[in-house]
Amino acid sequence: MFDVEMIDFMRHGVPILQGIALLGFAVTVLGALMRGVAGLISLVRSYRLASTTGLAAEGRVVSSSEHRSRLPGGFERRMVETIAFTTQSGVAVQGEAAHADIGMEDRTGQTVALRYDGQDPTRFVAPTDSGDAVEMLWGPRAQQLGKQLAVGVIGLLIVVWAARLLLGIL
Repeated sequence: MFDVEMIDFMRHGVPILQGIALLGFAVTVLGALMRGVAGLISLVRSYRLASTTGLAAEGRVVSSSEHRSRLPGGFERRMVETIAFTTQSGVAVQGEAAHADIGMEDRTGQTVALRYDGQDPTRFVAPTDSGDAVEMLWGPRAQQLGKQLAVGVIGLLIVVWAARLLLGIL
């Protein structure tokens, strides 16, 4: 009924396949965690720029375009603006804001308030309400990062549990 080769496969092959599947899952989980941590760092830097360290300026929205990005729970749609402004020292800058809470509003041609990094003026934020920087920490992007980090941590716990189970360390 069962030959020796089949028994050897069951004894050695199945744990190897389980280990490969676990490794693939672990790589996916670690990727999600790294993206979440990088996003969190960017969000905190934007918050600090908008609330304490950024220099104020006014810029003009040169163009707006819809940007779609794939997320674990579906897609995120947002407007990405190209803004031109002049720093306090007279340097002309044009680029995309590190953070803008405009949703899907098209502000092309409008003058907007922004805050930029004095050391690197290409890094700037353009919230609709520059006085409410705390909103960045509770807005949709922050909520998405929170979900991504939670999924990553839960996935990491599952990987550790499954590895311990496969290796017989209980």
